[in-house]
Amino acid sequence: MKSHILKIIYTAIEHENNSLAHPIDLATGEETSLYGLKGYLDSISLVSIVVDVEAMLEKQLGISIILVNDSAMSAANSPFATVGSFANYISKRCAEANHAI
Repeated sequence: MKSHILKIIYTAIEHENNSLAHPIDLATGEETSLYGLKGYLDSISLVSIVVDVEAMLEKQLGISIILVNDSAMSAANSPFATVGSFANYISKRCAEANHAI
């Protein structure tokens, strides 16, 4: 499941890279910084990627979840800091959604 989530994240980043003055270099894989002090993204670009990821999760995996909420935005360690932390966060949210069913 995580490998599929990573593919979705990379696809969303590639889509967003088309509109960024300084595209995100994905050479470091899961360690790639996205948002925060070392991140490439401003809040608008982050939202664009998150919305794209949510749409692909629903279309490709049949999983309908909202990834941005108060706890995610106020977390001491942002789930959007790196590609890997974002993928782990999505995996956790998917597991929580399955338990709610």
